Amino acid sequence: MKLIRLACNQASFKTIRFRPEGLNLIVGDGSKTKREEGSSNGVGKTLALGLIHHCLGANANPELTAVVPDWMFRLEFSIGKREHLIERSGDGKKILLNGKKLGGVKKLRDWLDEEGPFNLDANVERLSFRSLLTRFGRYYREDCSEPLRTKKELEYEGLLRSLYLLGADCSLVVNKRRHKLDLDQLKKSADNWKEDTILKEMFRAGANPKVKNEWLAQEIPRIRSDLEAFQVAEDYRHIELQAGELTKRLREIERQQAVLDFQIVGIDKMLVEQPDISRDDLLALYEGLQSTFRSEALAHFEAVEAFHKSLSANRKRRLEKDRLALLSQRAQLEEERTRTASKRDKHLQSLQGKRALDEYAALARKLAAMEEERERLHHFLAFSDKLQERQQEIKERMIREDREAADYARADPLESVDKRFQALAALLYSNHPSGIVLENNSGENQKRYDLTVQIEGDTSDGINDARIICFDWMLMMHGANHSMDVLWHDNRLFADMAPRPRAAWFSNVMNSIAGTGKQYIATINTENYESALKFLSESKKRAMQEATRLTLRGDKPENKLLGIQFGKSGL
Repeated sequence: MKLIRLACNQASFKTIRFRPEGLNLIVGDGSKTKREEGSSNGVGKTLALGLIHHCLGANANPELTAVVPDWMFRLEFSIGKREHLIERSGDGKKILLNGKKLGGVKKLRDWLDEEGPFNLDANVERLSFRSLLTRFGRYYREDCSEPLRTKKELEYEGLLRSLYLLGADCSLVVNKRRHKLDLDQLKKSADNWKEDTILKEMFRAGANPKVKNEWLAQEIPRIRSDLEAFQVAEDYRHIELQAGELTKRLREIERQQAVLDFQIVGIDKMLVEQPDISRDDLLALYEGLQSTFRSEALAHFEAVEAFHKSLSANRKRRLEKDRLALLSQRAQLEEERTRTASKRDKHLQSLQGKRALDEYAALARKLAAMEEERERLHHFLAFSDKLQERQQEIKERMIREDREAADYARADPLESVDKRFQALAALLYSNHPSGIVLENNSGENQKRYDLTVQIEGDTSDGINDARIICFDWMLMMHGANHSMDVLWHDNRLFADMAPRPRAAWFSNVMNSIAGTGKQYIATINTENYESALKFLSESKKRAMQEATRLTLRGDKPENKLLGIQFGKSGL
């Protein structure tokens, strides 16, 4: 894939015609350092790359949508020997491919996936035209922080796509991630079982599922047998209540009988007791009184004795009468007690061997709950066995593939890429060790390999930028699984690089790209461009001038890329 022309249907737009081979430069006023990039002095250097992405299926740019929604941007490009034209409105809604209207950006992306310059392997996930294109045109600031990852890319995705474009084997990379996801899913499934409403309490109590299952296997038949032998009395509770009331009445009768018995015993005792004074004692008392009182003052002894006898007889008759009344009451109570006891016993006998319907229902519910719990336990234990078996299979496969990955890494499949990278890095920073190293990652994660792209001292912004530039160059010039013949580097990657290594880089580009049929496009601000020229030969200076396809200036809007004042950023 190569770029031919970027244009617009507005006359103010500065059309860019790309050279089919070699260096293409877009020079413009603007920020002097990466930290200043994005200031209001921007003239459209980065915007030019943004419009390439816009035409090649990127998400709509909010600033384009707000300022120039109806402008139609046109990108002419070639894939192999066939030329194509994509037209897209500023708001991204209207898209034409080779003059034919498309139904949306997804249609465009599908076409680019199928017809584009990348050989997308169906067996390697997370590959698409858009995800791979960013390594050949780093547009966002986050794209320019490290060589292996671009904006919003996961570490795994960055590793996979980089290795794919380097031509390394990606099957083990994909497999390890799938294995890790499978293990995570199995663990999640096991955790979900522990949240089951039936099993949750068992796990919370620390019970062993197998022990509980065995206990249920013994207990359920016993309860089922009890249930089958269960005889239900539908009025069990009513009869039971009646029997209870009769029992209470019996207790009351027996209490009343006890009171009567106590009273009868008292009367019997009083009937058998002797008088307090005998006849002889009474006579002696009487004779003694005669010596004290006059005889006429005392009654005759016989009269006194007769009176005393009448009192005793009256008392006895009264006690016997009371005793008979009490005995009559007790007899009545005894008859009532006998009737009540008989009735109570009949009720109890009718319930013998039978139980209440609600007891039957409660026992049936208990059996159903235990059977459901056992069924859930059975499924859980079966699942647990399969889960453990599946986990073991995955872990064994991971161990086997871990050895394969270690053997693959030891074989140094990136040796040629590493040597070329070292040679490139040495042109820019000859005293800094560099290299590309592939190592096996045996950790419990999704990463199959640790891929290191390093120039010693890459914590420095300028050296880190050189690391990215050299790596991208390797992908275009010596990569695999693509026919990308264009690489675009924005001024962000040159802003912090010293003039000498910057000049060395452009000199290398001009020397290496001639005769390859490939394009190298760079946007660079005027000061960075001019400072690099000081370290180039006269012939290289002339070549740089000839490679300049467009010069943008910030002195007035019409000298900027769109020909108007656009946005707050330095695009």
